[in-house]
Amino acid sequence: MLDGPRQDWAFYEERVRPIDRAWLQSLTTADRWAIYCDMFNLIWNARKQISGDWQRLDEQRWREKLALRLKMVDAFQKRDQLLRERAAKKDSS
Repeated sequence: MLDGPRQDWAFYEERVRPIDRAWLQSLTTADRWAIYCDMFNLIWNARKQISGDWQRLDEQRWREKLALRLKMVDAFQKRDQLLRERAAKKDSS
């Protein structure tokens, strides 16, 4: 039985990672924004051409985003409360 060529992905990652990191670090904010816009437009245009229940997926993503935001708000409120309690203890002593 013939076996196709195999890739040494660990070696590839080891060789390419520093190059990728250097390229990413060299990007300006405008460059990063342009890449983001290109990727967004690519996905948005593909979405128009591919049938699917996009509204359901959008709603699901929105619920996930909202749940994450609520967790973050709760965490920040707890942090603020701890900081206020520490400040009150420090002021009382």
